[in-house]
Amino acid sequence: MPESRAADHWRPAILTAVASAVISVLIAGVAASAAGVAGSTVDVVRTAVRAWLVAVGATLTTGQTRIDVVPIGATILVIALVLTLTRLALRTAIVDPGAFGAMTGGVAGVLAGICSAATMTDAHSTSFVRAAFGAFVVVGLPAAWGASRRSGIAWLGLAPRWTPVADGAATGVIGLLGGATALTLVMLVLHLDRAADLWATLDPGGPALLGLMCLLALPTLVLWTTSVLLGPGFTLGDDTSVDLAGSALGQVPGFPPLAALPDPGPFGGWVVVLTLIPLAAGVAAGVVAFTGIPARQRAWGRAAADGALAGAVGGLVVGVLVETARGGLGPGTLQSAGPAAWQSLLVAVPLLAAGGALGAIGAHYRSARDRASS
Repeated sequence: MPESRAADHWRPAILTAVASAVISVLIAGVAASAAGVAGSTVDVVRTAVRAWLVAVGATLTTGQTRIDVVPIGATILVIALVLTLTRLALRTAIVDPGAFGAMTGGVAGVLAGICSAATMTDAHSTSFVRAAFGAFVVVGLPAAWGASRRSGIAWLGLAPRWTPVADGAATGVIGLLGGATALTLVMLVLHLDRAADLWATLDPGGPALLGLMCLLALPTLVLWTTSVLLGPGFTLGDDTSVDLAGSALGQVPGFPPLAALPDPGPFGGWVVVLTLIPLAAGVAAGVVAFTGIPARQRAWGRAAADGALAGAVGGLVVGVLVETARGGLGPGTLQSAGPAAWQSLLVAVPLLAAGGALGAIGAHYRSARDRASS
């Protein structure tokens, strides 16, 4: 009987992986046609397949140019598609969502590897290893998550002991990225005239396509802002950099979302307020982790340990996400863009861990005081 159930799970896993790849390629093909990509139907299909591979994390090499910044906006669309398809493909609850995610990711990884090899030409190529591994992660994780939600299993079957830590870590990630998103939007609003001027100079296939490109670019800009909040900042070419100390702008590509870059020069003392956002995210992670601890187990040591661990895990997730926004974006100086390698992660983990410990200890103190006064 278990073997029959396992075999039944292969079918929705294969369906989810294949359908997500096919639909993603179709969407990319429509966008490529709308953008006026020159060439035969085969060339358009190859371009669409490469777009899907880049969306799941593959490096694209065109001549001497490497593009290895992961387009997080496009990746989010793939993840949303996989979640939807998983919900449609699974008609019944399953016991092991992790195994289902591994099946789905494995099939997607094989497809990505085949597509990477099949679309390789003298002028264009994608990295086979990154394509396969990226597809395994980008398709497999949401498939596992969707299966767990379908089965009513929290955090992919994580032991109840660690559920408060996972809840706290998720809160820390959402808090920090939410703060970075708010700051990015504020900067865009403040430089709306500049963005409008850049918009007017571009027309890659019409305003709808340009609008879609801008929306897909925003998550990457949010991750760059996150790196600024953490301290290391980011660079865009050889002569443009932004960190907590200030902004130095050189030649910036004429792309509307980049209008959010701050004016050149040192920042004022108000920037100190921004440094509190990562710490506040860690504190929130610690408070949520403490809240999830059973009342009888809320000792000082348990609260501090779980709060610190929740913050550290949240910082690790944020650091890895920021790392995907680093690499080459185009020819020349754009071969180096984004945060410095691993610096954001090295700051985020201890900073959010400290905030998590403080948040959990503070919540414990307040809880103990409330019990004493009642």
